[in-house]
Amino acid sequence: MTRVFQCVLLMLVLVLSVGCSNSGSKRSAVTQDEIDQIIQFHNERVASIERVWARVSVRIKGTDARGEWFEEQGEGHLQITRPESVSLSIGKLGETYFAYGSGTEQYWMFDLSDSDNRVALIGSLDKITPQRAEEIGLSVHPADLITVLGIEPIDPESIIDTRWEDSSGLIAIRFPSRLEGWGETEYWFDPGRGLPILVRSLDAYGERLATTGLSRYKDLLTEQKLDSGVQVPGKVEVRDPRTQGGFIRIELSEPSQKSIRAMVYNPSRLSRAYRIHESIDLDAPRADPQP
Repeated sequence: MTRVFQCVLLMLVLVLSVGCSNSGSKRSAVTQDEIDQIIQFHNERVASIERVWARVSVRIKGTDARGEWFEEQGEGHLQITRPESVSLSIGKLGETYFAYGSGTEQYWMFDLSDSDNRVALIGSLDKITPQRAEEIGLSVHPADLITVLGIEPIDPESIIDTRWEDSSGLIAIRFPSRLEGWGETEYWFDPGRGLPILVRSLDAYGERLATTGLSRYKDLLTEQKLDSGVQVPGKVEVRDPRTQGGFIRIELSEPSQKSIRAMVYNPSRLSRAYRIHESIDLDAPRADPQP
């Protein structure tokens, strides 16, 4: 069955069922056929995405360590190799001042804003905990940042809950984080297109950690810069409910599946390339707080 035919079938199943449900009463449930169609279409789209390379513009608004509001803008690159490697660099005028990444074994965060004191924070993925992630500003597991972009497949056997939201017309599918103890994720799908337009990251107690809006979907270009027929979000906006109005907005330009250099997922090589002055081991034991 071709992707085009499946897309048409998905739209017919969903649009017809929505039309019937609106003919006299509010809709309160979603059918298993709808869920199956959405998951099938989503998983086939995601399976076609091996990697994503894109130039990005980034806008960040929030509070700093002193509790003061700030707003920053920059440009950089987003690079992803599924299922678990991601790299994001941000800078201005050709100079990188921040780099974040996660690979198969490690995750890292580089502060390059001070040319006289460039700092690297590096940790092992098998030792990270939700508490340690929060210490460096992460509300989800480093590898789950790929999930936040709406390109994580959904295992039909692992679904925790599904529901229809009458006010928005969206269908939500909740499933576990890829690692035990890291909470759950909700993908909110536009039933007409079969694409996730909202992602909610929940902790182990069901409390919301972050809400990510996915919009302005774009065709993912092939390595030869041809349309692949697969779409990825062109705009990603992450909001943390614990902040008042803070957000991170990432806009992708000409996303493609061009080749990605292995060094972008190697923090040791990146440390040499960025001429790091100080390296902090995120796995080191924390000192007990002073009484």
